[in-house]
Amino acid sequence: MVWGSSFILMKMGLKAEDGSTVLSPYQVACLRMILAALALSPFTFQAIKNIQKQDWKYLAIVGFCGSGIPAFLFAISQQHLDSGLAGILNAITPLFTLLLALLFFNKKSHRLQILGMVVGFIGAAGIIAVKGSSMQNFEYAFLILFATLLYGISVNTVGHHLTHMKAPWITAVSITMVSIPCAILLAATPISVIATHPSGWRSLAAVATLAVVGTGIANILFFRLTQTAGPILASTVTYLIPIVAVSWGSMLGEEISMGQMGFAGIVLLGVYLSNRPAPTQK
Repeated sequence: MVWGSSFILMKMGLKAEDGSTVLSPYQVACLRMILAALALSPFTFQAIKNIQKQDWKYLAIVGFCGSGIPAFLFAISQQHLDSGLAGILNAITPLFTLLLALLFFNKKSHRLQILGMVVGFIGAAGIIAVKGSSMQNFEYAFLILFATLLYGISVNTVGHHLTHMKAPWITAVSITMVSIPCAILLAATPISVIATHPSGWRSLAAVATLAVVGTGIANILFFRLTQTAGPILASTVTYLIPIVAVSWGSMLGEEISMGQMGFAGIVLLGVYLSNRPAPTQK
């Protein structure tokens, strides 16, 4: 629910109600990381003295692959794609998570779990096909696909190298690492637009909500789920994002069809199958 709403919040950060530009995608991404880091700072101060030397590189990977770079990729793509389509493409994350786990993390999955992944992917692909004309900006859709690949790297890193660390600490420190270059980049932009544009404070409120809820709280919960359920099962929560994102989009004028609803049901079936236990051997 939280991540499915993130796409419309990005839209609100970028554009005013009349369609005029308020914040640039770089400003939205930078503010998102900086505000999230500030909100999570109590956890950062707790964690900083307890981090082991070998963990820093993994925290950097999680920060840049799981939050920083995707924040920029999604903000840029949201200028040209519907919120619903962005959410739909994000549902491919479990596929990359599974592939990376099999290729680089020596992870084994049972056949029913793989079937669930495939079914969920077919459902997400079906919604894309039904939307049709939204794929005219393929290069921006590719940015989202690249972001899902980075998410796969991040979730596998947490699930295989950071299971000993508290989820709030992982979230806080990794995002704080990203926020430092973001602060430098933001300082080079005309941030005064927040005060001068009629919708400036509305856009800032949307980005602040995105930062605290959609980045900070959501990542804490997701990393905790990753540590307990494993990267592959945890990543299947992204199969629910298209349903929320398309619903939000329809409320704001984006069309939704019976075909999309049907494929959304297939997505839910994929989630169900992916979370089924392995069949017992007789």
